[in-house]
Amino acid sequence: MGVKITNNASGTLSAAITSGATTLTLTSGQGALFPTLGAGDYCWCTLVDTSNNVEIIKVTARSTDTMTIVRGQDNTTAQAFAINDRLELRPTAALFAEFATTATTVTKTSATGSGVLPAGTTAQRDGSPSAGYLRWNTTDTSAEVYDGSAWAAVGGGNTTDEGLYEHSHTINTAYSITSTNNAMSAGPVTIGSSGSVTIPSTSVWTIV
Repeated sequence: MGVKITNNASGTLSAAITSGATTLTLTSGQGALFPTLGAGDYCWCTLVDTSNNVEIIKVTARSTDTMTIVRGQDNTTAQAFAINDRLELRPTAALFAEFATTATTVTKTSATGSGVLPAGTTAQRDGSPSAGYLRWNTTDTSAEVYDGSAWAAVGGGNTTDEGLYEHSHTINTAYSITSTNNAMSAGPVTIGSSGSVTIPSTSVWTIV
């Protein structure tokens, strides 16, 4: 869901539009040159008349050759256009600004270096995560992955070269031990007012 682009998208109006029109129709078959738009998708396009006057519009839906449009975008003014005036998908300031503010790719330090994980506190976790989400938790200073039901620290197996393993002594989130798994904590452990621990009948929680 978001901004869509495609190469060599251009067409001509099959009928004139007024400055207040919220739809336009291209010459038959030309709509297919423009992006397919799903729910929440849109693209930035430019209307051009024979005198090279332009208006940037936001296309929010396309049904074959007919487009639903928002007028006068990116500091341009809505105006009337005649039959055979052009609609083009051009690079615009709005398009580049969109990329600058919505880029969500994971970067790397170098070709042989490291991937840079998204980082944030426990409180800044995704509100509706999906299984497989991976991030660096700055509160716990560790990597964590969402397993489909809870966030879990990314471990290194059953061995470690560290002399100590530390964990918080206060549980402030809802935690549920995976069924048939056991858990162990170093006590004392306090369950905070916003925390809880669910222990399935097939599991054991040991505090040492």
